[in-house]
Amino acid sequence: MAKEVDSIHLLSCAIEASLGNDFPAFAFRLPGEDGFYWGACEPDRLMTLADGVFPERQEGFFFAPFEEGELPRYFFPVKIQRAEEISLEALDYGAGQTLAKLEIKPVDSSFEQYEKQVNTLVAAMSRKEIKKAVLSRTVTLNRPVVSDGQLFFRLAAKYDSAFVSWVNVPGVGQWIGATPETLLDCDGVSLTTMALAGTRKAGAKEPWGQKEQEEQQIVTDYISKVFRDKGLEPIIGERFSRKAGQVEHLCTPISLKVGSANGRLAEILSALHPTPAVGGYPKELAMEWIRRVEPHERRYYGGYLGPMFGEHVRLFVNLRCMEVDDSRLRLYVGGGLTDKSDPESEWKETEAKAQTLLSIINGYK
Repeated sequence: MAKEVDSIHLLSCAIEASLGNDFPAFAFRLPGEDGFYWGACEPDRLMTLADGVFPERQEGFFFAPFEEGELPRYFFPVKIQRAEEISLEALDYGAGQTLAKLEIKPVDSSFEQYEKQVNTLVAAMSRKEIKKAVLSRTVTLNRPVVSDGQLFFRLAAKYDSAFVSWVNVPGVGQWIGATPETLLDCDGVSLTTMALAGTRKAGAKEPWGQKEQEEQQIVTDYISKVFRDKGLEPIIGERFSRKAGQVEHLCTPISLKVGSANGRLAEILSALHPTPAVGGYPKELAMEWIRRVEPHERRYYGGYLGPMFGEHVRLFVNLRCMEVDDSRLRLYVGGGLTDKSDPESEWKETEAKAQTLLSIINGYK
C-alpha cells in the first residue's frame, strides 16, 4: 500500500512539473492493471510524424488526431517508466517555454441543433449515400478546483477495465480520458483489435436491438475487409457485451497471426483508422458528411494513443475523453447513427457516455 501511495505522489508531482514548465509528458494506466506509467522529454525531442509513418520497434508513446493531416501526429521517443521509478530531480525539461496555451471556447450544440444534425445524416443514409456515421458533440464546463492528476487518478480508480490516460503537448494542451476501445495490440505473436459499437445502459437484460446489432456489424465487416484486402486472414471471435462505465457496447474481438503482418503496422493502422466505430461507412463519404454537419473540430477526440514497448505496441481509440485548460473542461461524446436512428435516443446515449467523465468531475463541484 505504501508503494502505491508513493507512486501516486510521485506521478502527481511529475504531472504538476510538466504543467508548470510546459514540457511534453504523458501518464497512463493499462486496462486491468494497477500500476501507473509515465514518460516525458525535452520539447525539442518530441517528434512530429508525417502521415502514414509509424516508428516500429521503438519505445515511447504515440498521440494522433482523429484526422491525419489536420493536426500533428506526435511520438514521444522516451523510455516509459513505472510511476515509482520517477526521479523528480530529473524533471527540469522545458523551463522558460513561452508557447501560447490553448484556450477552450464553447461550441456546444443544443438539443435542437443536435436534432437537425441527426436528421441531416439520417436523410443521407435514407438516400443510400452513406450507411453509418458517428455524430459527436461537446460538453463544455467551467473547471472546478481540481488538478489534472486528481482527475486522472479518479478515472483510474473508477474504470479498471479502461485505458486511462493523461497527455500534455505544449501549444496543444492537455487531454484526459478513460477509453474502452483497443485499436491495435501487437505483441510480436499476435495482432488484435476489436469492433466496438452499439450502446445501451449497462446491465440491460433484454436482447440487443436491431439498430445496435447492425451498427456493430458494420464495424466488424469493415475491419475484416481491411485485413483481407491486405492479404491477411482475420480470426473473428464471438460477439459479447462489454461494460464501459454506465453503458455497455457490443464487442467482437478480431485477431491475426503476427507473422503475416510483420513490418506492416503503418500500412494496417492507416487503413484501419478511423473505423466506422468513430467515423462511418463508407469511410471517406462519411468523413465528408461529419465535417459538413459537426460545428466543432474533433482534434484528438476519436484519434488514437498509447505506449510502444519495442515490439509490443498498444494503441487505443481516444474516447470518453476531455480537453483541459486552466479554466474549462471540454468533454467529447458521440454515437453511431444508422437510418434507424432517433434524435432523442441518440442524445440520451451521448448523455450516458458523458457520465463516464461527469461522475468524476461533479465530485469536485
